[in-house]
Amino acid sequence: MPEVAGVTADVLPAVSAGTWLLLTYFSLFFSAMARSDTIAGLDIGTTKVCALIAELDEHGQPLVTGIGLAPSYGMKKGVVVDIEATTRSVEEAVQAASRQAGREVEAVYVGVTGEHIASLNSSGRIAITHPDREITHGDVERVLEAARVIVLPPDRQIIHAIPRSYSIDGQNGIRHPVGMSGTRLEVETHIVHGAVTFLQNVEKCVNRAGLEVVEEVLEPLATAIAVLFPAEKELGVCLLDIGGGTSDLAVFAEGEILYSAVIPVGGNHVTNDLAFGLTVGHDEAERIKTESGSALADLVPEDDVIAIRQVGRSETRKLRRRALVPIIEPRMQELFQLVRMELERADCLGRVPAGMVLTGGGSQLQGCVEVAHQELRMPVRVGRPQGLGGLGETLDHPMYATAAGLLLYGARRTATMAGRQGWRGGSRGLVRLWTRLREWFGV
Repeated sequence: MPEVAGVTADVLPAVSAGTWLLLTYFSLFFSAMARSDTIAGLDIGTTKVCALIAELDEHGQPLVTGIGLAPSYGMKKGVVVDIEATTRSVEEAVQAASRQAGREVEAVYVGVTGEHIASLNSSGRIAITHPDREITHGDVERVLEAARVIVLPPDRQIIHAIPRSYSIDGQNGIRHPVGMSGTRLEVETHIVHGAVTFLQNVEKCVNRAGLEVVEEVLEPLATAIAVLFPAEKELGVCLLDIGGGTSDLAVFAEGEILYSAVIPVGGNHVTNDLAFGLTVGHDEAERIKTESGSALADLVPEDDVIAIRQVGRSETRKLRRRALVPIIEPRMQELFQLVRMELERADCLGRVPAGMVLTGGGSQLQGCVEVAHQELRMPVRVGRPQGLGGLGETLDHPMYATAAGLLLYGARRTATMAGRQGWRGGSRGLVRLWTRLREWFGV
């Protein structure tokens, strides 16, 4: 007889075949539920791949147990350009996180971005036909499906249909309609869509790394969960995640997402400008930007001197730090000018009194906040991940914001599904029930 939950046949002489089958079923069921306590987030960026693994505590909050970072090869501006190279980067990051966590993961929440991402607002409407007119979860799902019925080219795929607000019989501003009564339910949604082939290529890389994709998540949507305060989202705020190849833009108002876009300028553009202007290699340019770069001359002491290693020269060359500013500042000004144009085009510039929150690795460049304030004329701050326990307390850096947000997004989805299916005690409570069943059977 095989082993079940660590108990072998030689210690179960009195258990009947029927009871054994029942125990086997419960063992598989509760083992699967125990595994559901583990979630993983995967941020596949242009410059790095970040994998985070977490366990959910009894309150459904993620406790980070594994962190994995790897250089990203095969991505350009959020799009896969080399499947094999991207797969290797994913494997390296996930394996590093798994070793630290002490367990393997089978599925991940994956962030997606890129210039192919676009968005629009849509609405849906249904009639409530139940005799008691009470709105159910099924009705909410139906009205969301109605909002998803939009005309898109065949090469486009809907990633999210995010409800912004509901209305019942003309009463607007309703956020949680389940349990309320009415005859007509309407919803305003924010639809995010992307190129089918680009999204499929991301999923292929994850699958080739031996992982399943739980869900592809728009990166600024995940990032916002990790770095924005509820009061900011309620008042109106703009989030800008400055990555390597692109910068993700999202606008929130009245607590929900209002607009999203991708700006085709990121930190790598600054690096490339430095490499060209100083005649240095890409790695040397990245080091110079990270260690000594500044977007404003006023922030750099006049007598600061750095050493650079130019291409074709064995010895280092001395250079005044202020010489970097004329190279970096125009590119950062360009970025925030593009952001301003995007906000004006979407009629969002006057709807963000809470200002802008910068995050991502590019937000760490000296002078970034000041240039953003000059170009946008609004309050600007740097956002850092929050809301994670365990090793999450060590992730106090904007470059982890998206991966941290994916974990928080996954935790919310897990809690939502558990609530709908009636698992009020969570999977930990089910495991405790399984232990009592074993004791009851005397095994």
